[in-house]
Amino acid sequence: MKNKDLIKYTIIISIFAAIFIFFPYQNYAVISFFRIVFGSIFILFMPGYFLTLSFFGKKEIDYLERFALSFALSISFVPLISLYLNLIGIKINELTVFLITLFVIISNIIYIFYFKDKKLGKVN
Repeated sequence: MKNKDLIKYTIIISIFAAIFIFFPYQNYAVISFFRIVFGSIFILFMPGYFLTLSFFGKKEIDYLERFALSFALSISFVPLISLYLNLIGIKINELTVFLITLFVIISNIIYIFYFKDKKLGKVN
């Protein structure tokens, strides 16, 4: 997957996750379905995927290993960050978890496509 495609898909999933998480009419079954699907992808997969991209290059591990590591890192990383934010007094709700995850994804994208590209050449 090319860098532009990766950023494009990340932006699309982030926008859909934001729309369905903060949609005011959450009682409808269709809205709840899309909220669960896009929210699960956004919270359970994307932070770990970008963490694996920053730890390993694109070609160092295969897709199955990256998928498993992405899921495991997201499962461990998002609750830890939420716990630490709760300890310093920030309330945990949909908005804070969404913004935490978005911050992790954006910071990893900046690291991968700016700093890592300059140090190691292209990530492809």
